[in-house]
Amino acid sequence: MLRVNRKLLQAFEDQLNPADPFSSTIPFRILGYGEISTVFQIGDMDDLALKRMPPFASREQRTQYRRVLEEYHEILAYRIGIRVADYLCEELTNKDGEHILYIAQKRFPEDSVGNRRLQQCSDEELTLLLHQLLENIIKIWEKNAQDEPGEQIGLDAQISNWAFPDWQTGKTPKPIYLDTSTPLIRRRGRELLNTQVFLKSVPSFLVWIVKLAFLQQVLDRYYDLHLVLTDFVANFYKEGQPQWIPQAIRTINRFLSLRAPHLSVAPLNEKKVRKYYKEDAFIWIIFFNFRRLDRFLKTRLLRRKYNFILPGKIKRF
Repeated sequence: MLRVNRKLLQAFEDQLNPADPFSSTIPFRILGYGEISTVFQIGDMDDLALKRMPPFASREQRTQYRRVLEEYHEILAYRIGIRVADYLCEELTNKDGEHILYIAQKRFPEDSVGNRRLQQCSDEELTLLLHQLLENIIKIWEKNAQDEPGEQIGLDAQISNWAFPDWQTGKTPKPIYLDTSTPLIRRRGRELLNTQVFLKSVPSFLVWIVKLAFLQQVLDRYYDLHLVLTDFVANFYKEGQPQWIPQAIRTINRFLSLRAPHLSVAPLNEKKVRKYYKEDAFIWIIFFNFRRLDRFLKTRLLRRKYNFILPGKIKRF
């Protein structure tokens, strides 16, 4: 059962300076960075991964986000049958009056998380890992095919969003999906999640460009199985494991042709995966540099609070 030390979490939030998180007086570790969120281990809550979402504009907006998050978890776990990590939401109001949400999950051993498994697995283990993931992923698109156009479910399937806690037990390593914090549900073409959540981290001088030119494109790719799998394999570059890409593509293409021909997914192509990665990496590097500029302008010139924690230099392959 998940238990959060709410008093400690409130104290951490009240003294946190997102522009300079390491000035914190409460011990913590950053376990991972997202585009809009950061995952912490805080104080003596060693068994928990705590994802801090950016401040919501109102209590109502936070409640609406939480409802969609709960529904997404319910659909994945109970209607589709994917193992999804249990979670607990903690709602806070910090000393600045901001509406904050932390999503608490059990902290899995680092070696069980997908990107770490990728670094350590053999040829045979990689094939087994991919088959287990694909069996879960295609369940979503089989459901989508049945429910189209009424309801569609999307997924960010990148390898770091999965854990394999059974790997060392001798059992078949059944994956657990970790990242439900971007709940992707469309009903009759309408996104249930308020897309303003995705725009929170965008510098104000870029919001209109991102909204017009990129937001829909980014969202759409998580509802397209071919693009989801392209993105999945392309992330092997980001994880520093490009040597596995040819085998991954062969395994995925064979799996789709034998197990899911009814989904009519176009085969992956190594050249196109590489092109996808280069374009995606270029966009995110430019975006990250603009975010650093935005942080400088807000904190140094305007003396305002900057509410996002940015990683250091990102290594790309």
